[in-house]
Amino acid sequence: MSKLVQFPAARRGKWIVFAIWLIALVAINGAQLPSKFTDAENNDSASFLPSSAESTQALNATKAIQGRESVAMIVVYRRAGGLTAGDRGRIAADRAELNALDLKSTTPFAEPTISSDGTSALLVADVTTDGEPATITKPVDAVRSRVSNPGGGLAVKVTGGAGFSADAIKVFEGINGTLLLAAVSLVFVLLALIYRSPLFLWIPLLAVGSAEIASRALGYGVSQLGVTINGQSSSIMSVLVLGAGTDYALLLVSRYREELRHTQDKHDALGIALRQSAPAILASTGTVVLALLCLSFAEVNGTAGLGPLGALGVLTAMVSMLTFLPAMLAIFGRRAFWPLVPYGPRGANAADSSPPPGRLAAPIGLAIALLLDGAVVVGVSAALGAPAVIALGVVLAATVAVRVAFGPLRRTFNRLEHRFSDVDEGAAADHGRWRRWGERIERHPRRVWILTTITLAAMAAGVLNFDTGLTQSNAFRDRVESIEGQDLLAKAFPSGGGAPTDLVVTDPAKAADVARAVRELPGVAAVDEVARGKPGVQFAVTLREDPYSTKAYHEIDVVRARARSVGGDAALVGGPTAIERDLRAANTRDTKLIIPLVLIVVFAVLVALLRSLAAPLMLIGTVVLSFAAAIGVSAVVYDIGFGFPGSDPSLPLFAFVFLVALGIDYNIFLMARVREEAQRFGTRTGMLRGLAVTGGVITSAGIVLAGTFAVLAALPLAFLTQVGFAIAFGVLLDTFVVRSTLVPALVLDIGRRAWWPSRLAGDDEPAGPEPELVSPAADEAVAALSPTGPRD
Repeated sequence: MSKLVQFPAARRGKWIVFAIWLIALVAINGAQLPSKFTDAENNDSASFLPSSAESTQALNATKAIQGRESVAMIVVYRRAGGLTAGDRGRIAADRAELNALDLKSTTPFAEPTISSDGTSALLVADVTTDGEPATITKPVDAVRSRVSNPGGGLAVKVTGGAGFSADAIKVFEGINGTLLLAAVSLVFVLLALIYRSPLFLWIPLLAVGSAEIASRALGYGVSQLGVTINGQSSSIMSVLVLGAGTDYALLLVSRYREELRHTQDKHDALGIALRQSAPAILASTGTVVLALLCLSFAEVNGTAGLGPLGALGVLTAMVSMLTFLPAMLAIFGRRAFWPLVPYGPRGANAADSSPPPGRLAAPIGLAIALLLDGAVVVGVSAALGAPAVIALGVVLAATVAVRVAFGPLRRTFNRLEHRFSDVDEGAAADHGRWRRWGERIERHPRRVWILTTITLAAMAAGVLNFDTGLTQSNAFRDRVESIEGQDLLAKAFPSGGGAPTDLVVTDPAKAADVARAVRELPGVAAVDEVARGKPGVQFAVTLREDPYSTKAYHEIDVVRARARSVGGDAALVGGPTAIERDLRAANTRDTKLIIPLVLIVVFAVLVALLRSLAAPLMLIGTVVLSFAAAIGVSAVVYDIGFGFPGSDPSLPLFAFVFLVALGIDYNIFLMARVREEAQRFGTRTGMLRGLAVTGGVITSAGIVLAGTFAVLAALPLAFLTQVGFAIAFGVLLDTFVVRSTLVPALVLDIGRRAWWPSRLAGDDEPAGPEPELVSPAADEAVAALSPTGPRD
């Protein structure tokens, strides 16, 4: 297993792995699999429901009765002072023009319906859909281009189920491109700040970009197996690939750079780094993958589809970071870190005699990284007319060619680059700011963890402000035409007219009685027969409430109870409002089932990794507390900061799965190293050394992951904004408070008992003394340059 892990670091292995990835990427792009993945998305809310939901059964029944699946497209005309004769003439002319259009999937618009107060009119047609987005967006766009926003005091909007679906489809179609551009740009800037190198940041960025392309290709294959994919799940998968992939890259590169300072041969250094970091990366990947696969047990098809899709994305990122990334690291070697080149022991070759210049290398490298790299990407992309990822490949390929072509000048180049190299800037186990931070905690560990726990618990109290008032009518952060049209309709007609509820009675003999009983309900404005056929009779039930409000969801329960009291199992209630109501019920069920499953899975992984029961229980408790604090703060921010009317009912489930799985990631990175050090030096020293060497890389990883999820907050859907903020804040909270303060304080207070019942819990005596500090002055100089970590 060790040889397999180290294969990409071998002299021949690196070229084999590099070639395999390039061939795979060319094949994937040649087959256009990423674009096919986007085309496979299904953003229809009805497709998310399980077959057992009543609204799904009602939908299947209406399809059978009508012989097709259709949604209403409603054109709303309104003039506050009353429709004029000219307005009525315009409505008639619009109807004639629209019916003359070649809208093959749309029925003719019926005669206009005028409101009782004479201020509004409706034109209604049915749009037949086969599940393809174009069957809805094309007719809606065609109608809107001819009737919307005429001016002159007359308001005209296109709404109804078709209008809502078209607006949602457009938002989801635009999400992926916007998200990828923003996330990659953010990762670019963060990597430039972390590595301060004009070349090196491209290496992990290309590896992560390749993982994203490969994951979308594999995602297309998953979609062909019947897994439901929508714009929301594909967006979250992209964030997981970028965030997790960058985290794994930071962990591996940190260990690699640490080994380069002790080993002259880059292949040996990389092999050691792979062997030492792979277990933590594999354990982290296993935790996230198993946690995500728990989502497969969800009733909501969209949530269940995110499980295998997200797991596939994280697995792909891990494979890329353990194969493609180390192959490129081995090809480019230590000179890729210029101007902060990590060299081994002094005197190993002639170049090593050049003294480092010190502090100026860092700002110079950062300036070059931001200016030169930006110019290269823009220039190559413009010249080739190619995406940025392909441009990165061209840049790296050209660098390889130059390196091979100018091999004889390598020794001269070594001397030049070493003059610009910096002093040892890596993390050190026996000194540095994270070591000093741990020593401060060690003075009063119990006081620290008690105060930290109280603070997190106070933050968690904000969960009392959490409510599920976010519905489809307020799901868009910006105003869209379908919502504006629904507001116009509600001013003069029953609100439910914009999205009628379907009532299907499969026993025709009971149809009239059921319709009469439902019509008597105070929350029902009208019940009209729509169609008859096999397997029964379909009615359109117009609710008085906004069909996308929580009050309307409650009204669905009332309608169902009344219909069943007369028609029994022959009465089915469906339609847009019923679908949203059933989705909420399924989300509640999923949350109660999946959260315990995730906790069990994560606990099992921690027990296997740490070979302990006490430490996993402690880590699970800290992450759950961190999750509660993140949700509590988020609920307050949603209300006061963003002004949202509430949260999506699926938010706690998504936030829990991601925060617990990703939060445990950082604890795995920390505690795996602590256990390694504790076996040599004891628990106390092992904790301090583990914190010292992992502090910078985990903090950097947390910032990158939080940044990628924060990109979701810029998208136009309120739910994605909420998910993005909650997870970004939670990751930062876990990185800077839980992992860097709470966990070290608990371990230092509990001592060797944290490893119970393993043998490590029985003897806390160090196996040997800590190695002495070699160059404290140099380390202090470099510590001042580090962009992360607590400052004195």
